[in-house]
Amino acid sequence: MFRNFLLIFLLFAAVQAAQYPKTFDTMGTPLYKASKELQYFSDSKVLSGKVKKYIQDSQNLLREGMNVDKSDVRQKKLEYLKKLRNLQKEYDYIVHLIRVEITKSIRDNDIEKFISLTSHEVDGLLSPRALREQSIKYYQKHKYKKQNHYLEKIIKEENLLERSSEEFFNQTESSQLSSHTINKKSSKNVFASVKKTKKYTDIFFTNKNLYDVTLQVKSKNKNIKAVKYKEDLFVLGADSTVRYARYYFKAPFAQYAVSYRWILGSKDARHDNNYLYRLPYAIGQSHMVSQGFNGKSTHKGHSQYAVDFMMDVGTKIYAARGGVVVKTKDNSDKHGFAKAFAKYGNYVTILHSDGTFGTYYHLKKRGVLVHTGEKVERGYPLGYSGNTGYTSGPHLHFAVFKATDKLKTRSLPIRFISTQGIVTNPKVGTYYRAK
Repeated sequence: MFRNFLLIFLLFAAVQAAQYPKTFDTMGTPLYKASKELQYFSDSKVLSGKVKKYIQDSQNLLREGMNVDKSDVRQKKLEYLKKLRNLQKEYDYIVHLIRVEITKSIRDNDIEKFISLTSHEVDGLLSPRALREQSIKYYQKHKYKKQNHYLEKIIKEENLLERSSEEFFNQTESSQLSSHTINKKSSKNVFASVKKTKKYTDIFFTNKNLYDVTLQVKSKNKNIKAVKYKEDLFVLGADSTVRYARYYFKAPFAQYAVSYRWILGSKDARHDNNYLYRLPYAIGQSHMVSQGFNGKSTHKGHSQYAVDFMMDVGTKIYAARGGVVVKTKDNSDKHGFAKAFAKYGNYVTILHSDGTFGTYYHLKKRGVLVHTGEKVERGYPLGYSGNTGYTSGPHLHFAVFKATDKLKTRSLPIRFISTQGIVTNPKVGTYYRAK
């Protein structure tokens, strides 16, 4: 009986795993999943026809995608990709129409219509900042009338984002000290310390990291004359200590408080736009781009200029540019197509000579071959590709980024060298051979 149960379970798991096509899955899977949420709009006078057509087109294309998975014919894959792009256009137009209806419902103060339009997790529906803020404000004013679990979730995420970013690249660290601070040996790599005399107190900042950091300082004081040696936003060099300010006490009850935040990298870094990056896999190998610059799935905001290369788990990854390894992680085997999984991605981050960073993401568990502090040359093996973190399938996510004066990071447009020539804008569906 147990063997029969196990067989049924394995068959069920296999069906679930094969629910969506693997070819161009980072683009296709979200589009197929969207049908489930869009079906709730099929009764709308404005949306009905377009939603029903989308659901039908999606079902037809899903079946075609399953057949494409079994085929090695490149032309079939490209035709499938073209149809996926058309389906994406259908989806984008429907989302646009829903946004228009949401705006109208707010304008007309129609809370019933507003709730019905915003109760379903349609991907990207409230991504425009102005519409999201307008919707949250309207809902918070009227939520005593109607509860909306989707908007409650968005509000919770917004509050979380105010404290810290969900994505690895934009994480900051912060701390504070005051006139009551007693110096102790810090376990942090970036920290503040004080040196006191009878006449004044000096405030120092130390960075033990292998890379520069951009530091933002906020200070308050009472009955103190402050002499600052640094601006409130400055770059703190790798493995260095600087004096930030000297406080002269003008009264017995003088007080001060200093808080600070920092992010890896220098806001003043300037990318070498003449540099031609090597494709991050073995010379002679070809891999297809599944998501390029400005990708509709996840390459937005700080990841605008990232590139996803489709490849099997265990494919060896090579440095696209030389530098110093400053961060690694390879202890995770978790993955899923949701932002909550972003922190589980394994990676290698390399500091380049111009102050920018290259990151190789979604590596396999225990698949990193280098260690922090190691200097690597262009083409040096870094690890093995995987399927960890925020992902819908095995691939390598590669991006070059730098810090900004907003204590965020942003990706940078780069160029690759391939056997086909110089690649300035990697195209989805194109195979590029490493040179």
